[in-house]
Amino acid sequence: MVKIAGVTVLYRPDKIVVQNILSYLDQVDKLYVVDNSEDIAPCIGEELNKYKKIEYLKVFKNIGIAAALNRGAYKSIEDGFDFLLTMDQDSKASKNLIKEMAIELEKDCQIGILAPRIIQVQNPQISESKRLEEVITCITSGSIVRLSVFKKIGGFEEKLFIDYVDHEYCLRMKLFGYKILQLNSVFIYHNLGNIVLRKFFSKKVFPTNHSSLRWYYRTRNRFYIFEKYKDNFPEYVKNDKIAFLKEILKILFYEDKTIEKYKMIIRGYIDYRRNKFGKLNY
Repeated sequence: MVKIAGVTVLYRPDKIVVQNILSYLDQVDKLYVVDNSEDIAPCIGEELNKYKKIEYLKVFKNIGIAAALNRGAYKSIEDGFDFLLTMDQDSKASKNLIKEMAIELEKDCQIGILAPRIIQVQNPQISESKRLEEVITCITSGSIVRLSVFKKIGGFEEKLFIDYVDHEYCLRMKLFGYKILQLNSVFIYHNLGNIVLRKFFSKKVFPTNHSSLRWYYRTRNRFYIFEKYKDNFPEYVKNDKIAFLKEILKILFYEDKTIEKYKMIIRGYIDYRRNKFGKLNY
C-alpha cells in the first residue's frame, strides 16, 4: 500500500482553514502544514496542534508558495512517503479523493502528477468529460506528486515565489517524459482570486479581481515561462498569451484599481526583462 502525505501552505489564514483541512486530513497518512504568515494567529496553531497527523511548521516570514511546497516535499521524502498531496488553504476535498487517486497512481508509474477536477466556488460549472484525461498543466491545489519523480527533476522553482509555480513544474515534468493526468471522478472546491460574475451582453464573464501585487507576479512569471518553454510547448505559450490579453481586457472593463494593476503588470514585465525574481521588495 502506498504512503501518501500532504502539505498545506498557509498565509494569514482565517478559522475556515481548519474546516478545509479536515475535509482531507483523514485521507492522508500525515499532513505538513507550512505557515508562511509573518505573525502567527495563536488560535490557528493551537487548533491544528490538536491533531496527531498534523506537523505544524511555522516559518515566521513569507518564503513563497514554491519554497513552502518544497519544505513539505523534503519532509515527506525524509519520512518515507511515496506521494505528496499539495493543497492551498482555501480548498476543500471531496470524499474518497485520495483513495481513488491512489488507485490510478499505482496503475502507471509514468504518472508524475495526478490532479482532480477543480470546481470554482464562485463559478461551480461542471461539464461532461472523460473520467481520466491527460492535461498540459494543472494547479497545485488538490494534485498528488510522485516523490520519486520530484527527487529526479528537482523541486518547485523558488525564484518564482508565487503564481505560475505549478505551470512551470508541470511543463518541466513533461519534459522529463512524465504524464500529467486529471481524474474527473473526484474533485476539490477551490477559490481563485475573488471571482465575481459580470455580463458582456448575454455572455457571462468571470474576472478574477486579483490584487495588483498578484498581477505583478503573474506577469513576471508567465513571461519567464514563455521564454523557457516556447520551443518545447509552443501551443501552451500561444494559448496562455491569448489568455493574458483577455485578462488585461477584463481588468479594464470589469475590475477596480485599473491603473494600479496595469502599473504592476508593466513592472512585472520589466523585472522579467531584468532577470529580477524572488519576492518583490518595494
